Amino acid sequence: MVKPPLSVAELAEAEATPARRPVAPWWKQAMLYVLAGLRICRRDIAGIITLAGLFSLPSLAAVVVGSYPGTLAYWIGTALPWITITLGNISMVLAIEALDAGQPIIPAQILPAAIRWFPRYIVTNGITTFLFWGIFTPLQWLLGQETIRLNWPPYAPLLLLIIPMLIWHVHLVFATYAAIVDNHPGLRSVIISISMTRRRWLMVVTAFVGSVLVEAPVVGPLYLLITHVTNPVVATGFTWMLVMFMRPLFIATLHEIYEDFRPLPPPHLQLPLPLMRFFSRQNILKFRPRSRSAGKEARQPLAPAGERVHGHLIQLTTLVSRYGRRL
Repeated sequence: MVKPPLSVAELAEAEATPARRPVAPWWKQAMLYVLAGLRICRRDIAGIITLAGLFSLPSLAAVVVGSYPGTLAYWIGTALPWITITLGNISMVLAIEALDAGQPIIPAQILPAAIRWFPRYIVTNGITTFLFWGIFTPLQWLLGQETIRLNWPPYAPLLLLIIPMLIWHVHLVFATYAAIVDNHPGLRSVIISISMTRRRWLMVVTAFVGSVLVEAPVVGPLYLLITHVTNPVVATGFTWMLVMFMRPLFIATLHEIYEDFRPLPPPHLQLPLPLMRFFSRQNILKFRPRSRSAGKEARQPLAPAGERVHGHLIQLTTLVSRYGRRL
């Protein structure tokens, strides 16, 4: 039987509807995201090492100061790693974002941007810290009381809660990206992170663990050496130095997941923007569609410096022309 020809409306609907692509299993998606994170990190290895080394210096200073006796040395050694914990994390997120946009890592530009985003980061992570430890601190205490009664080892509560803690952690981890990359307020960033991970938490957990396992052959022996350090201030300093050098890969992996499943930019961040606001925030032109292909852009080579400058001039000219038409 010959089928009747399609109408114009049906043809238009068929062209507008994209063809469904087969979705890879969750474990394969996780593996692809880890590989995409590795490809991003390979684009500027020297820049990543420089930035990680720069923000490891406060923790190294904590190791030196914490080696001396006295209350003042203790408090200074305890406070210094927080520079690595906070500004180091913000800087690495911005660095991976720059690499994915085809730009090199320039610490002189990233450090001021990290300081500018510090208040937003503190608010967002204050909310996630409350949501995380507000749940698991009482649970650890309750399980600790029960394990003491049963004569179980002291680390038994942590072993019982490690998987729920990891699952809840990946539900909250994208709040930093939503706050810094997309300029969302703190509470909205947390809501975006939870909603993003709700249906794909198993893939995100696997990708996160996979990125850590890639570094495990080097990181594992070093961490075992740190566990033998008896001074807690010195051990904390060494630990955060190690974490700082681990950050690039799992931040790049999570960055690729966020880029593929991020929500649309809010209306107040869409072009055209006033010029002063454009220069006071990150480049809003970075809002770009992604192909859900586990970091397709990471496979593109870094453009030469001349081409990058030419591209920035074209973007700026386009923005100025749109701003002029708006006036």
